[in-house]
Amino acid sequence: MHKRNEKPGPASRYTLGGSRVFAAAVAAILVAAPAHAGIARAIDAALASVPHARTHVSACVIDVQNGANVYDRNADTALIPASSMKVFAMAAALIELGENFEFETVLARDGNNLYLIGDGDPSLGDEKLCKRRGDSVTGAFERWADRLVSSGVTRVSGDLVFDGSIFDHERFNTTWEEKDLDNWYAAPVGGLNFNDNCVDVTLHPSATSGELVSVTVSPRCSIIEIANKCKSGGKGPPVLRHAFDSFQYKISGRCPKRWPFGPVSFPDPEMLTADVLRTVLRDKGIVIEGRIRRDRVRQADGSLPPGLAIVATYTTSIADILNRAGKNSQNLFAEALMKRTGYEWLKRKGVQDPRGGWVPGRQAVVEMLDDAGIDIGGFAVADGSGLSRENRCTARQLAGVLYWMSKRPEGALLCNSLSVAGVDGSLEKRLQHSPGVVFGKTGTMRGVRTLCGYIMPHTNDETADASPHTADGSSSSNKPRFAFCIMFNGYPGASTPYREIQDRICHALINAASIEVGTK
Repeated sequence: MHKRNEKPGPASRYTLGGSRVFAAAVAAILVAAPAHAGIARAIDAALASVPHARTHVSACVIDVQNGANVYDRNADTALIPASSMKVFAMAAALIELGENFEFETVLARDGNNLYLIGDGDPSLGDEKLCKRRGDSVTGAFERWADRLVSSGVTRVSGDLVFDGSIFDHERFNTTWEEKDLDNWYAAPVGGLNFNDNCVDVTLHPSATSGELVSVTVSPRCSIIEIANKCKSGGKGPPVLRHAFDSFQYKISGRCPKRWPFGPVSFPDPEMLTADVLRTVLRDKGIVIEGRIRRDRVRQADGSLPPGLAIVATYTTSIADILNRAGKNSQNLFAEALMKRTGYEWLKRKGVQDPRGGWVPGRQAVVEMLDDAGIDIGGFAVADGSGLSRENRCTARQLAGVLYWMSKRPEGALLCNSLSVAGVDGSLEKRLQHSPGVVFGKTGTMRGVRTLCGYIMPHTNDETADASPHTADGSSSSNKPRFAFCIMFNGYPGASTPYREIQDRICHALINAASIEVGTK
């Protein structure tokens, strides 16, 4: 629905099957060097057009078939990756949680209370996923209400108790800039999440100029305070002010026509989720006589108390979460993946009463890189989404984890979660004359432009404009030919020239891969 300097480390080392194969890698590089000379010349020519001399460049291309180093330029210089950082969080989630993992949100009862128990799922009420499923934003809650009513429940004499204790209490990453925190892309992260942890405020002016506008909030809930001083008519525009840690939204100015402000973050995602549920239940005729309150329900080992009666569950596959994080670069989804990965990592380490968070999530990422044999010199992970400017990685580390994942069974799902150039996601409008060949993750913020991913050449029986996706949305059987990463940092002005350079490099890799496929 809605749409944030280290010294270079030593050369990375890659593993196949967990053992370092230096001799094989050196042999592969020596054998492949003549074939890759043309690629190196084309990339050098593209990088020669970098418009600002002080721009930091880091580039790396790896031959997925044999692990050979096809190209590198400052490949071990650590730079800010922006949203390409999501690749590390996505890969670590697949390694730690597994490709069949599902988030499970639970509605349960005992004699008096109703319980809403979170699992860190970021997708509940997410408009894009709901639309894809043919569902409304509150559809899951409406079905839960119908189930309660069909079982004879129209009154809850106790409280609505909500539990987001699967995660720690750090909702906003401490490295995010405060000016971003009321925006959708820096929404807080909770053990319960709803509507991307945002509210949408819309103004409706009256026909009489000077009268206060009416205000609607979506999703409907009772805990938001609207301080409305906005008057109908006039030239506008209206103004919405919101402190990131406040439940109050201040509206002022003039409003000449219907005015949707778009999504604004809400500081307590667990409270928002529970309050929207209470609102839906009330609309369906179910009265909660007690209060809405936060409490710990989950036991220390993560299980639920045996006395609870499960009313309903809401499950979301990791594939759906990866899809939103990778193709649409949805920050909340990447952060929830990282925190949930951290929870599972702590459990695996034998920690009693674990809580998912950024700290154990970082540890899981670093452990993954170590298992992959990738040198972590210069690597720094502050969050899972890439919003933080304190993230650092090298082009070799990004290309390296993509290469390593391509050799693992979970790699196909990671690849299929990336945006497909000319087809979908953040690359939909790029490389349109070669659709379905580049599977990538973009990263853009002020002075930063990153692109990493795979080159997936079409086989001989595929047309040049064939989509890589089957009817059910899964990827074709193509295998990656190259894993690559191109990073630019520190340039002034527009990023368009750097996007064009990245596309030129992709063209060179596409041409090389197509020639190789065509000659086999």
